[in-house]
Amino acid sequence: MPRAMSVIDAIAGFVESKNTRGSGARYARKFKAAINKLAIPNVHYSLCNHPVLAAYQYSCSNFNDWVIAFRKNGGGLIVYEIFHSSILF
Repeated sequence: MPRAMSVIDAIAGFVESKNTRGSGARYARKFKAAINKLAIPNVHYSLCNHPVLAAYQYSCSNFNDWVIAFRKNGGGLIVYEIFHSSILF
């Protein structure tokens, strides 16, 4: 999830640049908490509706306008992509 964390940090940096000090860190905490809530043991998520993401066997969730493409791996969760929903076609 290192790449995912760098994406979240970049988003937080943008949020911080457009809002008050500390807003980026708060946004990043909420984003990471949303991802952690997906890592519930014994829960199966359906594949993404988007055919390209489904071809990679990714499940999808969202946080605000952001799409989180992930796979459950044993008891954990691996995030493969985070991107803005506006780029889906």
